[in-house]
Amino acid sequence: MTARLPGMSIGAPVDADADYVCRRVIDTLLREDVRECASRGELVEGEGGRRWLRVGHFGAAPLWLPVEPARHMQDWRVAQLPLLREDATGFTPLRDVAAVLAAFAEGLPEAAARRFADYADECDAALEHRRAAQAEQVGWFAQPALSSGHALPCWHERLLHHDRLAAFLDHPYYPTARAKLGFAVDDLARYAPEFGPGFELNWLAVPQALHCASGAARPPVWPDFADVGLPAALAATHALVPVHPFVWEHRLDAFLAEAGLAAQAIRAPGTWLAVTPTLSVRSLALRDAPAWHVKLPLTIRTLGAKNIRTIKPSTIGDGHRIQTLLGDIVAREPALAGRVLLTDEENGAHVGGLPFLGFILRRYPEAALADATPVPIAGLLADAPGGGSVVEALAGRYFGGALDAWFDAYLALTLELHLTLWLRYGIALESNQQNSVLVFGDDGLRLLLKDNDAARIHVGRLRARWPDLAARLDGLEDARIGVDEELPLAQMFTTITLQLNIAALVEGLAERRGGDAGDAYARVRRHLEAVLARLAAEGEEVGFARRVLLDDDTLYLKYLLRAASLEDKAQTGAADVNKFYGKRAPNVLKVAR
Repeated sequence: MTARLPGMSIGAPVDADADYVCRRVIDTLLREDVRECASRGELVEGEGGRRWLRVGHFGAAPLWLPVEPARHMQDWRVAQLPLLREDATGFTPLRDVAAVLAAFAEGLPEAAARRFADYADECDAALEHRRAAQAEQVGWFAQPALSSGHALPCWHERLLHHDRLAAFLDHPYYPTARAKLGFAVDDLARYAPEFGPGFELNWLAVPQALHCASGAARPPVWPDFADVGLPAALAATHALVPVHPFVWEHRLDAFLAEAGLAAQAIRAPGTWLAVTPTLSVRSLALRDAPAWHVKLPLTIRTLGAKNIRTIKPSTIGDGHRIQTLLGDIVAREPALAGRVLLTDEENGAHVGGLPFLGFILRRYPEAALADATPVPIAGLLADAPGGGSVVEALAGRYFGGALDAWFDAYLALTLELHLTLWLRYGIALESNQQNSVLVFGDDGLRLLLKDNDAARIHVGRLRARWPDLAARLDGLEDARIGVDEELPLAQMFTTITLQLNIAALVEGLAERRGGDAGDAYARVRRHLEAVLARLAAEGEEVGFARRVLLDDDTLYLKYLLRAASLEDKAQTGAADVNKFYGKRAPNVLKVAR
């Protein structure tokens, strides 16, 4: 039967930015099967061959979603706006994202419905921040002296340039990642990487008894007490801790009072250390010691209402433990040695275990980067100032314009690394688009890894086979890192390496070039099969990996929106809001040849 539904042109005049956010949200609701909208919805054929997903189990008024087939990450995506809400009087068009979310919240208990309303506020912030970023990008790109990032004189300038370009590009799968919840638009101009601001850090003197340092190395421009306007004699009893100026201004007094430190901590009157925000916002490049970055707690939320960007004390030690483990592995693997670089993250401190006071120092291997162009994977699809994408400009500079040659080099390197880590050592890294930096150079392509404190490691298998390496993990603090089965490793590899760092590039390049992604997925499959075959020939067990990556009809995917904003842990059962998985993504590699 063919459903008789109103035409698709119903609704308010188009606001392109608002429609863009709304469509991304609806696609995510379908992808993550929020309230079982996709799995329980009824597919209906409409007039003119249009397809609709009728969702009738939310409440008294069925919801009609115009859909079209998809291949990447989901079976169906929204075809266009508006959605339709059916009631006794007919059909009401829903074009506004708040109205869509309200429809999805129908029939829920008050507390659960409130999360959908709160997420609508996040959508508003995403739209406001998107518009501000777009205006800034237009102004920046209009500067006559702006050149290609690889033409800048120093590696750290090239890295910051590409971080800024990456900041203008939306996250592939979290629909409102543009929102930096807690920042007003004026705060973006002061502290967000899209705007390329510079500022100095504030400093707090805390009792040494509460200051727990990891490592003793500090940048050469690190201040002493006199530099920040405090008596030098305080060094006998106190230690200096940097504080982000946003926290200093808005929340520090309340935090100190809640922790009982208001009378013990001393605010320094002066600022010190000129910094520039990187892609992560809270990791800041030191302008006068550019090989060093400092990561600070920042009371904003990104990628969901639950993702407040503080620093857990465990991440300081665990990040260094995993960094040294990776360094040992890379050194002993001939195919990786010299091709995989690591930042040094040994140094940092926390204050009495408090997540809002502390810092991590990240030191880049500047000698290895001196003549190179480092680019986060998150920035490869970003618009380049001279037109086209960043990766096209880099392929033109370093691969003779052959984008396929770059893609082959990239696939060979990233799959070699991550499949070897998984299948030989039982390690899966959360080396997402931000934490994985491609290093372009005239001597080839390398990969730099940073911020490795959220890995999943089959510690028992590592200890049984590689006891010397497992010793690097002695004292591991975050119990979630250690796992005792293969599945968490497969889920991490699939959702980070395969989907974020490879498939998102395949889809983005296909969209930019107006072509089909099928050939690129076939290329991915061939590279993956080649690495699996080599590892099997060297005695590694690859059967499970082959099945979940190449043979199963569906792949795992992250339910980012559900876990971080729309559901509580009692519903998801996930110990980590960033590691809640479903198995619903069509396996684009199964049919690719």
